Amino acid sequence: MSQQSGTRTVLNWVLPGLIAGLVFAMWAMVIGLFTSTLWAPPQGIAQSIGIGSPGHNFQLVPFIAGLMGHMMNSIVLGVIFIAIARALRLQGATAVVGGMVYGVIVYVAMYWLLLRGVLSSTSASFLSANPEWSWIAAHVMFGVVLGALAAYGPLRTLYGQRARSAAAA
Repeated sequence: MSQQSGTRTVLNWVLPGLIAGLVFAMWAMVIGLFTSTLWAPPQGIAQSIGIGSPGHNFQLVPFIAGLMGHMMNSIVLGVIFIAIARALRLQGATAVVGGMVYGVIVYVAMYWLLLRGVLSSTSASFLSANPEWSWIAAHVMFGVVLGALAAYGPLRTLYGQRARSAAAA
């Protein structure tokens, strides 16, 4: 694999989730400024899996681990959406709306099944970091950014070239 094709793979598959995850994290941390603390949302991620002690007092290791976990989840969830969008050939506004729906599905899975279900005994710090409406908004934003990048970002150019080549053949 050449360096150019490796770079293109990162741009097409990894970057959308990374960018969408950054938007999500910035939103959550700004809301945290007003509802708990700036570091409570990412720190709460790590606390929910047993890293650090409960509460919103700053703890360096849970803060960094939470940021890393959030970004890795964002990349994985982004790759899944890009694969779905490509398989369904979502383009334009349809990709953006599809991203919004995907964001809501991810919210239901992460918030209700994982945090309030599987991790319910350890997720109190995370769940109290921000109000629930802000998590819904964050997941919708995550999906919108994924859909917009799939429709209008670097993936669009590559996908459009393949579609034109197939139509010409």
